[in-house]
Amino acid sequence: MNVRRLTLLAGPGAVALFICRGLMVRGIRAIDQRGGLATRRGERAYGSVAPLFAGLHRHVVDDVVSIVGNRPAVVIDIGAGPGDVLFALTWRAPVAVLTGVEPSRKMRELAASRGVAEVDGSAETLPLEDGSVDLAVSTLSLHHWDRPAQAFAEIRRVLRPGGQARLYDVRFATYTEAEVRQFAHDAGLGAATVRRSVLEEHVLGVRPYVLITLDA
Repeated sequence: MNVRRLTLLAGPGAVALFICRGLMVRGIRAIDQRGGLATRRGERAYGSVAPLFAGLHRHVVDDVVSIVGNRPAVVIDIGAGPGDVLFALTWRAPVAVLTGVEPSRKMRELAASRGVAEVDGSAETLPLEDGSVDLAVSTLSLHHWDRPAQAFAEIRRVLRPGGQARLYDVRFATYTEAEVRQFAHDAGLGAATVRRSVLEEHVLGVRPYVLITLDA
């Protein structure tokens, strides 16, 4: 829908708010990416903000457990950081095969000190075999990815038939539904393959998280 049609439907004030919000989201995303929180530069910054997202991590762990149950499913965490989600899953899903994909050597070392296995890689270059993963998750990493369309294609490559990826991100910095659809299109994925929704979880009266689901 173009700006002229938006103006006719909602009025110039609403259009201005829509445009300002889009610019704000893009600005926050750019600052966050340059800050390096999810890169080799961001280990110290991550440690300072990670406690703020403990509730989301619990939500992700609960979701994984509900999906994989008590079976030896292969689960990967993309942008796993120091392994918070995977460490919890070692107790909650003890027979699952758990691997983190993480570009930061320091983060991988922190994860290893907790007994969490992580490999060097990124969403765009997953060091995994075709069709080898039952469930892929990512927490607060998506908006840092350099090439989301390539990452979508790469995730689809490693998923087994019937597998799924669940990408959890912060609402004020992640990609819009239109952007997600475009990434899916550019990755050669069908429109029904990728979905975006806002999580029900509330923090200080708002719903700050989104879930993007990618089906194999």
